[in-house]
Amino acid sequence: MKCFQRGDYVWFYNACGDADLGRVAYVGEDGRVFVCFTIGCSAASCDPGRLKRVANPRPWMRSRPFGHHRFDVDCPDYDPECCAAFCPEKGGE
Repeated sequence: MKCFQRGDYVWFYNACGDADLGRVAYVGEDGRVFVCFTIGCSAASCDPGRLKRVANPRPWMRSRPFGHHRFDVDCPDYDPECCAAFCPEKGGE
């Protein structure tokens, strides 16, 4: 089984073989991996078997703003009423 960690850059391969770049936001105790694909503060549950970790992220990858501050040490936009619903690491599901 692949081990993913929060902050990993990954490629998600769909059933047609198309790939989307994302960043791991959260790994559940049950092995589900939640990945941010956009700037929005949301993460999609992904099958770990369809994910491939990017070993050496390129500068253009690091410049993409995945997860709207989710990866900042202190998220400046954290709102307990809103973010808890979307951020598993902040108490959401």
